[in-house]
Amino acid sequence: MYKFTLLFPQIPHDQHAYFDQQWMSFRAMAEKMPGIRRIEVDHIEGGPGGRAPYHMVHCFYFDTRPALDAALQSDIGIQAGQFLMKFAPDTTILFSEAWIEPDPSSM
Repeated sequence: MYKFTLLFPQIPHDQHAYFDQQWMSFRAMAEKMPGIRRIEVDHIEGGPGGRAPYHMVHCFYFDTRPALDAALQSDIGIQAGQFLMKFAPDTTILFSEAWIEPDPSSM
């Protein structure tokens, strides 16, 4: 599988409501991209040393790298990307090959 990961940096506490509203609009668009096989969202609480540098992680999984590329180049993928850069331009974007272990209960 291939994964498209968005790492949203920490934001000031007084901007959480605005961020959440904008992220929900982004999510509504982005999750319509073609070929998505799995979506994962993590709201970061912290790390071993306390506060983490990230507020949220949003991942989209695809069967292949060409499927990921096609999703990002689709009309809805382009719209979502443009919207993302308007409300969260400091977001780190990663592409990775992901190995996901099967659920042992399904074996």
